[in-house]
Amino acid sequence: MSAKAGRPTDHQKDRDILHAARELVFAEGPQALTMDKVASLAGISKVTLYARYANRYALLQAVVSSEAFGIHKALGRIPASHEALCADLSALVEAMATFVCSEHHQRLMQALGSIPQKAQDLTEVYRSGPANTHRVLADYLQAAAEGGLIRCPEPAESAEMLMGMVMGLDVLRGQYRVPLERRTIEEQKAHAQRIVTAFMLIHA
Repeated sequence: MSAKAGRPTDHQKDRDILHAARELVFAEGPQALTMDKVASLAGISKVTLYARYANRYALLQAVVSSEAFGIHKALGRIPASHEALCADLSALVEAMATFVCSEHHQRLMQALGSIPQKAQDLTEVYRSGPANTHRVLADYLQAAAEGGLIRCPEPAESAEMLMGMVMGLDVLRGQYRVPLERRTIEEQKAHAQRIVTAFMLIHA
């Protein structure tokens, strides 16, 4: 994003833009994201919107990247101990599980299954979201392995394994509109602890 030279950035407008774009993406899928709709929902002019985002793909990337960062931000350090490693992985798993069980993620999954979407849109969502989280997690596991905290000869494979353990059946439950399990925070924390314990045993 960039603001015009000589004028202070209006952070509230930035928040309004992302909020409007996020609502469109998670309610109707990325196909629904247009610059006209975002400008209207955010209560700004298209000139203001284009001053911040060159096109709808830049805006889509910002929305998905923001969600992904909220999930994997716990991995922004190199773990210094086994306890720190487990704590970071637990935070990641809890964030992922919370996202998968959220209402807006369920709406997105249903929209993707019922409304035709552009292939380029879906590729951008995958690249900026799941693929980015997978890369960050793989890099984190490699750093942990190099520090002697975990046995992980293939970080990318192990990262995919952990993400698969988190997603489980909840993605399918959402697509089939079956009530989700582990809705409470306590249930999600207990589930995260089971996943991290099993993952660490595999990689001991």
